[in-house]
Amino acid sequence: MATTNNRYDDFDRLVQRHRSYIRRLCWWHASGRSEDCADLMQDCLAALWHFRHSLRPDASPAQERLWVKYHCRSVFSHRKRRWEPQFTPLDEDRLPAEEPPDNRAVIEELACNLSDRERHILDLILDGYSRSEIAALLDLKAGTVTQIRFRIIEKMKQELK
Repeated sequence: MATTNNRYDDFDRLVQRHRSYIRRLCWWHASGRSEDCADLMQDCLAALWHFRHSLRPDASPAQERLWVKYHCRSVFSHRKRRWEPQFTPLDEDRLPAEEPPDNRAVIEELACNLSDRERHILDLILDGYSRSEIAALLDLKAGTVTQIRFRIIEKMKQELK
């Protein structure tokens, strides 16, 4: 893998050898939806290209296959965490007898002293976004989101008093 052309050739050979395996993995994780399968395949190939330097040049085909499996699965798990929230269905017998009270209205009343930015972050929190997802959406650091969240809580405590 000394020259640039050699890197492309090695990567092409790797993909050709494991193309059907990658396609099967993507098809299974996309639950048979062809448009999702194509997206996953593209993401997997991009990840394999990005991490191509971590594969040893003298790796056996079995080691290559494990390497491909590892990087494809990391793409799948990242994609699932980011885009597909997992919900577990509830049994009808275990449902509460009545709906819990909606605290969103109370929280929005307490949010009268918040700035526009703080109110926007509060809305995202109430919609169920995590700290890291809010940081990615607003192009902020996760620590900044934590600080703003703390400020929101303090302002709402003051409003309660």
